[in-house]
Amino acid sequence: MLKYLLSCSLVLSSLCGCELSQDVMKFDKDTLIPREVLFAKPDKFCVRLSPDGKNISYFARSESEVTLCIETIDGKLVRKFPVTSAREMYHYCWAYTGNHILLPEDNQGDENEHILCLNIKTGEKKNLTPFGKSKSFVLGRSLRFPNEILVCNNKRNAQWFDVYKINIETGKSEKVFENNAYTRMIFNENFELKALMRVLSNGDEEILTVDGKLVLRIPFEDAGVSEAYHLKKGENLLYASLSMGKDKGSLVSINIDTKEIKTLCDSDESDVYLSSCDPKTFEPQLAEVNYLRKKDVPLSDKISENLNILRGKFGEKEFYIQGRSVDDSNWLVVTQESDESVKYYFFNNKTKDLRFLFSNQPALDKYPLKKMEPLVIKSRDGLDLVCYLTKANNFKEGVPAPLVAYIHGGPMARDAYGFDKMAQLLSNRGYSVLQINYRGSTGFGKKFFNAINKNLEAVRNDIIDAVQWTIDHNIADKNKVAIMGGSFGGYSTLAGLAFTPDFFCCGVDVVGPSNFITLLSSVPEYWKPGMVTWYKIAGNPDAKEDIPYLKSISPLFKKDQIKKPLLVLQGANDPRVAKVESDQIVQALREKKHPVAYVLYPDEGHGFHREPNIKSYIAFTEKFLAKFLGGRYETLNKDELKGSSHEILEGKEILEN
Repeated sequence: MLKYLLSCSLVLSSLCGCELSQDVMKFDKDTLIPREVLFAKPDKFCVRLSPDGKNISYFARSESEVTLCIETIDGKLVRKFPVTSAREMYHYCWAYTGNHILLPEDNQGDENEHILCLNIKTGEKKNLTPFGKSKSFVLGRSLRFPNEILVCNNKRNAQWFDVYKINIETGKSEKVFENNAYTRMIFNENFELKALMRVLSNGDEEILTVDGKLVLRIPFEDAGVSEAYHLKKGENLLYASLSMGKDKGSLVSINIDTKEIKTLCDSDESDVYLSSCDPKTFEPQLAEVNYLRKKDVPLSDKISENLNILRGKFGEKEFYIQGRSVDDSNWLVVTQESDESVKYYFFNNKTKDLRFLFSNQPALDKYPLKKMEPLVIKSRDGLDLVCYLTKANNFKEGVPAPLVAYIHGGPMARDAYGFDKMAQLLSNRGYSVLQINYRGSTGFGKKFFNAINKNLEAVRNDIIDAVQWTIDHNIADKNKVAIMGGSFGGYSTLAGLAFTPDFFCCGVDVVGPSNFITLLSSVPEYWKPGMVTWYKIAGNPDAKEDIPYLKSISPLFKKDQIKKPLLVLQGANDPRVAKVESDQIVQALREKKHPVAYVLYPDEGHGFHREPNIKSYIAFTEKFLAKFLGGRYETLNKDELKGSSHEILEGKEILEN
């Protein structure tokens, strides 16, 4: 989880008999796409397939109300339930009973989640982890014990997660492992502990047997691109992605008893990750390679046949296996293209029939959207930067246009090809959008990943180099380039304005840190066992020798160099990037009477989840960009802000005039 400290976040096939009617009204490229269409929650989203493959669950939006719906695969509504928290929606799962759904819920973004169990027959919702202010997450489910789950919780010691077995029907819990040293506990399908993982003080990771014998030590330079998945049913065989002995991570199996490592899939293009496995044995059946675009690599003849059928239906469209029933007879398949809404399909693995279910945002299909273009741009020191360009809706070849450098969070994350709401909004408003996988992004091998360590100034250079490429190729107007992003992307925004004050014309910072000393001194307790990763990247605030570098990369200490307007948006309950990170940079700019706007959301955390808050955040962002970058915007209707908790603490004249 520490790898993502600063991370915040199709076409209809005629072969399926589900093309959009030619009678549907289409708007031209000059039509302003309403914020309501792009950023209101989709009509149906977060879709899951039940274990028996007979039902699907999804969240449905009707005006401002959101409900959790259960529907048969034939489209018959079984039941629906009111949703009380926006944060229940994104990480829920079915229990193997087929009658219960497990939902995490925190308190207004504080990330201290409880696990709620919803009985879809009776409607009863039960808190399975009533452990006060602590964090819980589901560690495991088992077909053998459908009424029980394994849950991690840190109520005993805030730094370490103990493991509990909980009966989802009665709520009875039993501690099965008390943990004081490990960052990962690996159980089999019998709920038996089989392996442990820990992070050493030098950043290496170890996989150990239950009795403490070393299975594998993963050096720090490999740990960032390595990932352990799960055990094969009935065997002490652990599946993982590893890069040891090579640059790119491979999909492998690790025998915990013999220490033997076998390569299942590798690639010279990018790291390889597990995409889909047998729902009963958990053997990997599909791997994913993603450099410019996703490529599926089948690992069995059975799934290869199905992939060929799906490719025949979808053509060049990217598709994902979203879910598989336990008996593997039914699949939930999703297509996602950069310029169309997401589409859901039901695939019958016996008859090989593919049936369209629904689009998550059918209203969006009426509007012209722009294709995302994959690019590879060289950094000044020779690294290949995979980038994605979405051109402005009114872009004309050879005529430079305003551009927004839209920077992803993490930094241990990546941008990938696919539908991006913000890119489409900005394109529609008249800006080209450049998304940049700077060094430290995941998926491109360990050399690229580790190139960020004590080298954050080079991340800034990567962003500058990529934007400069668009300027040199008559895509971007050098006088009209903005930078924006969330979390580490927010930091990159502040750094861009502070360290290269003449390059960007304005910036939008969403929950971004301004001071690495205060940032790394205030992380949640449960992140501390693995903070060595961040100490390698930026430095340890408790080590005197690291203070000069931490200061040198912190925008707060270069505040006097900031020249261009800034919009800051922050959640008051953010446990990752505390409110003080935004407070201190805004205060510094206020004192020098610099143009800055500051919007606080008192009921949000690291990123915004409540729909009225999302709408207001987007409205303020496009109004700000229109003012300083010169694009168009949808007029802000005060009724649109009803229900939003936002407080404009600075710069009302910027956002309201």
